[in-house]
Amino acid sequence: MDFDNIYEEYFDRVYYKVLSVVKNDDDAEDICQETFISVYKNLSKFREESNIYTWIYRIAINKTYDFFKKRKIEFEINDDVLSLPEDVNFDTKVILQEKLKLISDKEREIVILKDIYGYKLKEIAEMKNMNLSTVKSVYYKALKDMGGN
Repeated sequence: MDFDNIYEEYFDRVYYKVLSVVKNDDDAEDICQETFISVYKNLSKFREESNIYTWIYRIAINKTYDFFKKRKIEFEINDDVLSLPEDVNFDTKVILQEKLKLISDKEREIVILKDIYGYKLKEIAEMKNMNLSTVKSVYYKALKDMGGN
């Protein structure tokens, strides 16, 4: 795998995902640069049985968390909920925001990745380096705790 090709193919995709969370061009650019430096340094360790984008995105998630920890900024549910498509009405967004407060951080992250960002549970398991059955269990428990099915 050639790093230059990987960078060309995935940088924009990762950048816009990070930007949707940090809401600042410079911060998103910095996080993406750190992400791709890490990709470059660890490319030889990548196991090709998983999806390369999922691996890169997992690195980007970790770099984004590091960014928030360094600045003592809390990951806000509000930003994710408000970034839902415009056809989702405001009342629904507010209700979802309140329900997300009822669950743990781990559950919230999985619900947001699945239901807001549209990732499949299998992709989330790869991103989080978790067993698929664990991700399913956490996800369905979160739905139950939020009053879902």
